[in-house]
Amino acid sequence: MQSTATSGVVGFALLSLLASAVLGPAEEPALSIQGSGLLTLADTTTVAPGRFTLAFTLDNRDRDPLGLDVLDYAVAWTFGVAPRLEAYGHHVLSRVVALPEAPVLPPPPLDLIVVGREPVPGRPYYALYTPTPYVNARGSDRFDSFLPGDFVFGLKQRLRSGRGARPGLAVALEVKAPLTQALADLQSGAGTGGADVTGRMVAEWRLGAYGLVASAAYTRVGVPRFGDRVIRAGFGETRVVDEPLDLADRVDASLGVRRPLWSRVAAVVEATTAFEVGPRTPALDPARPVDALVGLQLRWGGARWTLGLRYHGRSLRSGESRPAPLAGAIDLSAVSEEDRRAFLDAAGLGSAAPMLRPGAQTLLVPGEQLLVPPLPEGGRVVPPRYPIRSEHQVGFVIAWGWAF
Repeated sequence: MQSTATSGVVGFALLSLLASAVLGPAEEPALSIQGSGLLTLADTTTVAPGRFTLAFTLDNRDRDPLGLDVLDYAVAWTFGVAPRLEAYGHHVLSRVVALPEAPVLPPPPLDLIVVGREPVPGRPYYALYTPTPYVNARGSDRFDSFLPGDFVFGLKQRLRSGRGARPGLAVALEVKAPLTQALADLQSGAGTGGADVTGRMVAEWRLGAYGLVASAAYTRVGVPRFGDRVIRAGFGETRVVDEPLDLADRVDASLGVRRPLWSRVAAVVEATTAFEVGPRTPALDPARPVDALVGLQLRWGGARWTLGLRYHGRSLRSGESRPAPLAGAIDLSAVSEEDRRAFLDAAGLGSAAPMLRPGAQTLLVPGEQLLVPPLPEGGRVVPPRYPIRSEHQVGFVIAWGWAF
Protein backbone atom coordinates (compact mmCIF):
# COMPACT_ATOMS: atom_id res chain seq x y z
CA MET A 1 0.00 0.00 0.00
CA GLN A 2 2.70 2.48 1.01
CA SER A 3 4.99 1.58 -1.95
CA THR A 4 2.06 2.12 -4.35
CA ALA A 5 1.35 5.50 -2.77
CA THR A 6 5.02 6.53 -3.07
CA SER A 7 5.14 5.55 -6.75
CA GLY A 8 1.96 7.54 -7.40
CA VAL A 9 3.38 10.68 -5.77
CA VAL A 10 6.66 10.41 -7.73
CA GLY A 11 4.77 9.92 -11.01
CA PHE A 12 2.49 12.86 -10.22
CA ALA A 13 5.53 15.07 -9.52
CA LEU A 14 7.19 14.19 -12.85
CA LEU A 15 4.02 14.88 -14.84
CA SER A 16 3.50 18.16 -12.98
CA LEU A 17 7.05 19.33 -13.69
CA LEU A 18 6.55 18.67 -17.41
CA ALA A 19 3.24 20.54 -17.40
CA SER A 20 4.67 23.50 -15.50
CA ALA A 21 7.10 24.26 -18.34
CA VAL A 22 4.25 25.68 -20.43
CA LEU A 23 2.28 27.38 -17.66
CA GLY A 24 2.55 30.91 -16.34
CA PRO A 25 3.54 32.24 -12.91
CA ALA A 26 1.68 31.42 -9.72
CA GLU A 27 -0.56 33.83 -7.83
CA GLU A 28 0.10 34.99 -4.30
CA PRO A 29 -1.50 32.28 -2.13
CA ALA A 30 -3.41 32.50 1.13
CA LEU A 31 -2.77 30.27 4.14
CA SER A 32 -5.06 27.34 4.95
CA ILE A 33 -4.40 24.65 7.54
CA GLN A 34 -3.17 22.37 4.76
CA GLY A 35 -1.54 23.92 1.70
CA SER A 36 -2.58 27.13 -0.06
CA GLY A 37 -6.31 27.78 0.12
CA LEU A 38 -9.17 29.03 2.29
CA LEU A 39 -9.70 27.81 5.87
CA THR A 40 -9.57 24.05 5.38
CA LEU A 41 -9.97 23.87 1.58
CA ALA A 42 -7.28 23.95 -1.06
CA ASP A 43 -7.85 26.47 -3.84
CA THR A 44 -6.12 26.69 -7.24
CA THR A 45 -3.30 29.03 -6.16
CA THR A 46 0.22 27.74 -5.55
CA VAL A 47 3.33 29.12 -3.88
CA ALA A 48 5.84 30.69 -6.30
CA PRO A 49 8.90 28.56 -7.14
CA GLY A 50 11.46 28.67 -4.34
CA ARG A 51 9.06 30.32 -1.86
CA PHE A 52 8.32 28.60 1.44
CA THR A 53 5.56 29.03 4.02
CA LEU A 54 5.72 27.62 7.55
CA ALA A 55 2.77 27.75 9.95
CA PHE A 56 1.47 26.42 13.23
CA THR A 57 -2.15 25.30 13.19
CA LEU A 58 -4.92 24.43 15.63
CA ASP A 59 -7.90 22.47 14.30
CA ASN A 60 -10.78 21.74 16.68
CA ARG A 61 -13.77 19.70 15.48
CA ASP A 62 -16.62 17.78 17.05
CA ARG A 63 -17.64 14.40 15.68
CA ASP A 64 -20.45 11.92 16.23
CA PRO A 65 -21.56 9.22 16.96
CA LEU A 66 -19.57 9.28 20.24
CA GLY A 67 -19.59 13.03 20.90
CA LEU A 68 -15.85 13.29 20.21
CA ASP A 69 -13.99 16.57 20.67
CA VAL A 70 -10.85 16.45 18.48
CA LEU A 71 -8.04 19.02 18.73
CA ASP A 72 -4.98 18.85 16.45
CA TYR A 73 -1.88 20.96 17.01
CA ALA A 74 0.27 20.74 13.89
CA VAL A 75 3.07 22.22 11.83
CA ALA A 76 2.11 22.92 8.21
CA TRP A 77 4.32 23.99 5.31
CA THR A 78 4.15 24.70 1.60
CA PHE A 79 6.98 24.93 -0.91
CA GLY A 80 6.94 26.17 -4.49
CA VAL A 81 8.53 23.38 -6.56
CA ALA A 82 7.95 24.89 -10.02
CA PRO A 83 5.54 27.34 -11.66
CA ARG A 84 2.04 26.31 -10.55
CA LEU A 85 3.31 23.28 -8.63
CA GLU A 86 3.55 23.23 -4.85
CA ALA A 87 4.42 20.59 -2.29
CA TYR A 88 2.77 20.74 1.11
CA GLY A 89 2.88 18.89 4.41
CA HIS A 90 0.98 18.71 7.65
CA HIS A 91 2.56 17.15 10.76
CA VAL A 92 0.22 16.63 13.77
CA LEU A 93 2.48 17.11 16.79
CA SER A 94 -0.25 16.68 19.39
CA ARG A 95 -3.74 15.22 19.03
CA VAL A 96 -6.28 15.33 21.84
CA VAL A 97 -9.49 13.31 21.52
CA ALA A 98 -11.92 13.72 24.41
CA LEU A 99 -15.16 11.79 25.00
CA PRO A 100 -17.98 12.88 27.32
CA GLU A 101 -17.91 9.37 28.83
CA ALA A 102 -16.49 5.92 28.17
CA PRO A 103 -18.45 4.11 25.43
CA VAL A 104 -21.06 1.72 26.83
CA LEU A 105 -20.20 -0.68 23.99
CA PRO A 106 -16.42 -1.26 23.92
CA PRO A 107 -14.84 -0.18 20.61
CA PRO A 108 -12.29 -2.15 18.58
CA PRO A 109 -10.00 -3.97 18.92
CA LEU A 110 -12.49 -6.27 20.64
CA ASP A 111 -11.73 -9.75 22.03
CA LEU A 112 -15.10 -11.49 22.19
CA ILE A 113 -15.22 -14.70 24.24
CA VAL A 114 -18.08 -17.01 23.25
CA VAL A 115 -18.91 -20.02 25.42
CA GLY A 116 -18.82 -23.45 23.79
CA ARG A 117 -20.99 -23.66 20.70
CA GLU A 118 -23.18 -20.69 21.49
CA PRO A 119 -23.86 -18.57 18.38
CA VAL A 120 -21.50 -15.67 17.77
CA PRO A 121 -23.37 -12.35 18.01
CA GLY A 122 -23.52 -10.61 14.65
CA ARG A 123 -21.96 -7.26 14.00
CA PRO A 124 -22.32 -4.34 14.57
CA TYR A 125 -20.89 -4.51 18.09
CA TYR A 126 -20.05 -0.83 18.57
CA ALA A 127 -20.14 2.73 17.22
CA LEU A 128 -16.99 4.33 15.83
CA TYR A 129 -15.68 7.44 14.09
CA THR A 130 -13.64 6.12 11.17
CA PRO A 131 -10.52 8.40 11.43
CA THR A 132 -10.09 7.42 15.13
CA PRO A 133 -11.81 4.02 15.39
CA TYR A 134 -10.06 2.78 18.55
CA VAL A 135 -10.60 5.73 20.87
CA ASN A 136 -12.06 4.53 24.19
CA ALA A 137 -11.70 7.28 26.87
CA ARG A 138 -9.11 5.19 28.74
CA GLY A 139 -6.03 6.75 27.15
CA SER A 140 -4.51 10.23 27.13
CA ASP A 141 -6.71 13.26 26.47
CA ARG A 142 -4.32 16.01 27.59
CA PHE A 143 -2.93 18.67 25.26
CA ASP A 144 0.50 18.54 26.91
CA SER A 145 0.80 14.77 26.34
CA PHE A 146 1.86 15.50 22.74
CA LEU A 147 0.26 12.38 21.35
CA PRO A 148 1.45 12.13 17.71
CA GLY A 149 -1.20 11.99 15.02
CA ASP A 150 -0.32 11.61 11.35
CA PHE A 151 1.78 13.20 8.63
CA VAL A 152 0.47 14.39 5.27
CA PHE A 153 2.63 14.95 2.20
CA GLY A 154 1.00 16.26 -0.94
CA LEU A 155 1.56 17.84 -4.35
CA LYS A 156 -0.82 20.33 -5.96
CA GLN A 157 -0.69 21.28 -9.65
CA ARG A 158 -2.61 24.19 -11.10
CA LEU A 159 -3.82 23.16 -14.55
CA ARG A 160 -5.29 26.41 -15.82
CA SER A 161 -6.40 29.88 -14.76
CA GLY A 162 -10.03 30.87 -14.54
CA ARG A 163 -11.54 33.36 -16.94
CA GLY A 164 -15.18 34.50 -16.81
CA ALA A 165 -17.46 31.49 -16.52
CA ARG A 166 -14.56 29.12 -17.15
CA PRO A 167 -13.13 27.96 -13.81
CA GLY A 168 -9.50 27.61 -12.88
CA LEU A 169 -8.57 24.00 -12.21
CA ALA A 170 -6.07 22.26 -9.94
CA VAL A 171 -5.40 18.66 -8.98
CA ALA A 172 -3.69 17.28 -5.89
CA LEU A 173 -2.39 13.95 -4.69
CA GLU A 174 -1.51 13.33 -1.07
CA VAL A 175 -0.47 10.54 1.26
CA LYS A 176 -1.33 10.45 4.96
CA ALA A 177 0.90 8.17 7.04
CA PRO A 178 0.62 7.36 10.76
CA LEU A 179 3.22 8.71 13.17
CA THR A 180 2.47 5.91 15.64
CA GLN A 181 0.96 2.42 15.49
CA ALA A 182 1.08 1.66 19.21
CA LEU A 183 -2.30 0.44 20.45
CA ALA A 184 -2.27 2.73 23.50
CA ASP A 185 -1.76 5.76 21.22
CA LEU A 186 -4.48 4.65 18.79
CA GLN A 187 -6.87 4.18 21.72
CA SER A 188 -6.12 7.77 22.70
CA GLY A 189 -7.14 8.90 19.21
CA ALA A 190 -3.89 9.00 17.22
CA GLY A 191 -5.58 7.52 14.13
CA THR A 192 -6.07 4.20 12.37
CA GLY A 193 -2.46 3.05 12.21
CA GLY A 194 -2.79 2.73 8.41
CA ALA A 195 -1.82 4.93 5.44
CA ASP A 196 -4.39 6.76 3.26
CA VAL A 197 -4.07 8.08 -0.30
CA THR A 198 -6.23 10.99 -1.53
CA GLY A 199 -6.81 12.40 -5.00
CA ARG A 200 -8.44 15.83 -5.22
CA MET A 201 -9.88 18.06 -7.96
CA VAL A 202 -10.39 21.78 -7.30
CA ALA A 203 -12.31 24.31 -9.41
CA GLU A 204 -12.27 28.06 -8.74
CA TRP A 205 -14.37 30.81 -10.29
CA ARG A 206 -13.63 34.54 -10.03
CA LEU A 207 -16.96 36.38 -9.86
CA GLY A 208 -16.14 40.03 -9.46
CA ALA A 209 -14.65 40.48 -6.00
CA TYR A 210 -15.68 36.97 -4.99
CA GLY A 211 -13.75 33.73 -5.38
CA LEU A 212 -15.84 30.54 -5.41
CA VAL A 213 -14.05 27.24 -4.75
CA ALA A 214 -15.50 23.76 -5.25
CA SER A 215 -13.52 20.69 -4.25
CA ALA A 216 -14.11 16.94 -4.53
CA ALA A 217 -11.74 14.28 -3.21
CA TYR A 218 -11.60 10.51 -3.02
CA THR A 219 -9.61 8.86 -0.22
CA ARG A 220 -8.50 5.26 -0.34
CA VAL A 221 -8.46 4.44 3.36
CA GLY A 222 -5.63 2.12 4.36
CA VAL A 223 -5.86 -1.07 6.37
CA PRO A 224 -6.21 -0.24 10.08
CA ARG A 225 -3.70 -1.67 12.51
CA PHE A 226 -5.98 -3.89 14.63
CA GLY A 227 -9.14 -5.94 14.11
CA ASP A 228 -11.47 -7.96 16.34
CA ARG A 229 -11.01 -11.50 17.64
CA VAL A 230 -13.63 -14.14 18.45
CA ILE A 231 -12.51 -16.77 20.98
CA ARG A 232 -14.58 -19.93 21.50
CA ALA A 233 -13.74 -21.51 24.84
CA GLY A 234 -15.14 -23.98 27.35
CA PHE A 235 -16.75 -27.41 27.17
CA GLY A 236 -13.62 -28.92 25.63
CA GLU A 237 -13.28 -26.38 22.83
CA THR A 238 -10.84 -23.52 22.24
CA ARG A 239 -10.80 -21.82 18.86
CA VAL A 240 -9.74 -18.37 17.67
CA VAL A 241 -11.01 -16.48 14.62
CA ASP A 242 -9.58 -13.04 13.80
CA GLU A 243 -12.00 -10.65 12.10
CA PRO A 244 -10.41 -7.66 10.31
CA LEU A 245 -11.67 -4.14 10.82
CA ASP A 246 -12.57 -2.79 7.37
CA LEU A 247 -12.94 0.99 7.11
CA ALA A 248 -14.90 2.56 4.28
CA ASP A 249 -13.24 4.78 1.69
CA ARG A 250 -14.29 8.44 1.77
CA VAL A 251 -15.57 11.02 -0.70
CA ASP A 252 -15.23 14.64 0.46
CA ALA A 253 -17.26 17.44 -1.12
CA SER A 254 -16.71 21.10 -0.24
CA LEU A 255 -17.66 24.62 -1.27
CA GLY A 256 -15.99 27.85 -0.24
CA VAL A 257 -16.29 31.59 -0.90
CA ARG A 258 -13.64 34.24 -0.31
CA ARG A 259 -14.33 37.99 -0.44
CA PRO A 260 -11.52 40.55 0.05
CA LEU A 261 -12.49 43.20 2.59
CA TRP A 262 -9.29 45.28 2.45
CA SER A 263 -5.96 44.80 0.76
CA ARG A 264 -4.70 42.57 3.57
CA VAL A 265 -7.95 41.02 4.87
CA ALA A 266 -10.42 38.59 3.31
CA ALA A 267 -13.59 36.96 4.65
CA VAL A 268 -14.11 33.24 4.02
CA VAL A 269 -17.10 30.90 4.24
CA GLU A 270 -16.93 27.12 3.77
CA ALA A 271 -19.29 24.13 3.79
CA THR A 272 -17.83 20.62 3.90
CA THR A 273 -19.12 17.08 4.15
CA ALA A 274 -17.83 13.53 3.73
CA PHE A 275 -19.50 10.34 2.47
CA GLU A 276 -18.32 6.84 3.34
CA VAL A 277 -18.31 4.53 0.32
CA GLY A 278 -17.49 0.91 -0.38
CA PRO A 279 -17.47 -2.17 1.89
CA ARG A 280 -16.85 -1.71 5.58
CA THR A 281 -17.28 -3.37 8.96
CA PRO A 282 -20.83 -2.59 10.14
CA ALA A 283 -20.94 0.00 12.91
CA LEU A 284 -23.72 1.49 14.99
CA ASP A 285 -25.12 5.01 14.55
CA PRO A 286 -23.32 6.18 11.38
CA ALA A 287 -23.19 9.98 11.31
CA ARG A 288 -22.03 11.87 8.22
CA PRO A 289 -20.34 15.12 9.29
CA VAL A 290 -21.50 18.40 7.76
CA ASP A 291 -19.48 21.46 8.78
CA ALA A 292 -20.08 25.16 8.21
CA LEU A 293 -17.11 27.47 8.71
CA VAL A 294 -16.70 31.24 8.66
CA GLY A 295 -13.52 33.19 9.23
CA LEU A 296 -10.87 35.70 8.17
CA GLN A 297 -7.53 35.55 6.40
CA LEU A 298 -5.00 38.28 7.15
CA ARG A 299 -1.64 39.18 5.65
CA TRP A 300 0.98 41.71 6.71
CA GLY A 301 4.27 41.53 4.89
CA GLY A 302 5.40 37.93 5.22
CA ALA A 303 3.11 37.19 8.16
CA ARG A 304 -0.03 35.11 7.57
CA TRP A 305 -3.04 34.42 9.80
CA THR A 306 -6.15 32.32 9.24
CA LEU A 307 -8.92 32.35 11.87
CA GLY A 308 -12.25 30.52 11.64
CA LEU A 309 -15.19 29.11 13.59
CA ARG A 310 -16.64 25.69 12.71
CA TYR A 311 -20.19 24.48 13.38
CA HIS A 312 -20.96 20.77 13.25
CA GLY A 313 -24.41 20.95 11.72
CA ARG A 314 -25.54 17.33 11.45
CA SER A 315 -25.15 16.07 14.99
CA LEU A 316 -27.15 13.21 16.44
CA ARG A 317 -29.80 13.78 19.08
CA SER A 318 -27.94 13.58 22.37
CA GLY A 319 -29.48 11.48 25.13
CA GLU A 320 -31.57 9.28 22.85
CA SER A 321 -31.65 5.69 24.16
CA ARG A 322 -31.10 2.71 21.83
CA PRO A 323 -30.97 -1.10 22.32
CA ALA A 324 -27.48 -2.46 23.02
CA PRO A 325 -26.53 -5.30 20.64
CA LEU A 326 -24.34 -7.03 23.27
CA ALA A 327 -26.66 -6.50 26.25
CA GLY A 328 -25.88 -8.92 29.08
CA ALA A 329 -22.27 -9.50 27.99
CA ILE A 330 -19.62 -9.15 30.69
CA ASP A 331 -17.10 -6.39 30.04
CA LEU A 332 -13.67 -7.32 31.43
CA SER A 333 -11.74 -4.52 29.67
CA ALA A 334 -10.95 -2.61 32.88
CA VAL A 335 -10.11 -5.73 34.90
CA SER A 336 -6.46 -6.44 35.75
CA GLU A 337 -4.84 -9.33 33.90
CA GLU A 338 -4.47 -11.35 37.09
CA ASP A 339 -8.11 -10.88 38.15
CA ARG A 340 -9.36 -11.57 34.62
CA ARG A 341 -7.45 -14.84 34.45
CA ALA A 342 -8.80 -15.89 37.86
CA PHE A 343 -12.36 -15.04 36.78
CA LEU A 344 -12.06 -17.05 33.57
CA ASP A 345 -10.57 -20.01 35.46
CA ALA A 346 -13.48 -19.93 37.90
CA ALA A 347 -15.92 -19.89 34.96
CA GLY A 348 -14.20 -22.88 33.31
CA LEU A 349 -12.88 -20.69 30.50
CA GLY A 350 -9.21 -20.53 31.47
CA SER A 351 -8.14 -21.67 28.00
CA ALA A 352 -9.31 -18.31 26.62
CA ALA A 353 -6.91 -16.25 28.76
CA PRO A 354 -3.74 -16.88 26.67
CA MET A 355 -5.66 -15.88 23.52
CA LEU A 356 -6.50 -12.40 24.80
CA ARG A 357 -4.44 -9.55 23.36
CA PRO A 358 -2.80 -6.98 25.64
CA GLY A 359 -4.76 -3.74 25.61
CA ALA A 360 -7.74 -5.09 23.64
CA GLN A 361 -11.30 -4.59 24.88
CA THR A 362 -12.58 -7.88 26.33
CA LEU A 363 -16.20 -9.06 26.39
CA LEU A 364 -17.57 -12.41 27.53
CA VAL A 365 -20.88 -13.59 26.06
CA PRO A 366 -22.03 -16.07 28.75
CA GLY A 367 -24.96 -17.67 26.90
CA GLU A 368 -27.26 -20.01 28.79
CA GLN A 369 -24.73 -22.71 29.69
CA LEU A 370 -22.32 -20.74 31.85
CA LEU A 371 -22.52 -20.39 35.60
CA VAL A 372 -21.08 -16.89 36.04
CA PRO A 373 -18.87 -16.37 39.12
CA PRO A 374 -18.88 -13.03 40.98
CA LEU A 375 -17.53 -10.19 38.85
CA PRO A 376 -13.99 -9.00 39.62
CA GLU A 377 -13.13 -5.38 40.37
CA GLY A 378 -13.57 -3.33 37.22
CA GLY A 379 -15.96 -5.81 35.60
CA ARG A 380 -19.46 -4.83 34.52
CA VAL A 381 -22.45 -6.15 32.64
CA VAL A 382 -23.37 -4.36 29.41
CA PRO A 383 -26.78 -2.73 30.03
CA PRO A 384 -29.78 -3.40 27.78
CA ARG A 385 -29.67 0.13 26.30
CA TYR A 386 -27.08 2.81 25.63
CA PRO A 387 -27.39 6.60 25.13
CA ILE A 388 -26.36 8.68 22.13
CA ARG A 389 -23.79 11.31 23.07
CA SER A 390 -23.48 14.47 20.96
CA GLU A 391 -22.04 17.56 22.60
CA HIS A 392 -20.18 20.82 21.89
CA GLN A 393 -20.96 21.40 18.20
CA VAL A 394 -18.74 24.52 17.88
CA GLY A 395 -15.04 24.28 17.02
CA PHE A 396 -12.38 26.49 15.49
CA VAL A 397 -9.52 26.68 12.98
CA ILE A 398 -6.38 28.77 13.57
CA ALA A 399 -3.21 29.02 11.49
CA TRP A 400 -0.39 31.50 11.93
CA GLY A 401 2.86 31.53 10.04
CA TRP A 402 5.31 33.28 7.75
CA ALA A 403 6.07 33.26 4.03
CA PHE A 404 9.77 33.26 3.13
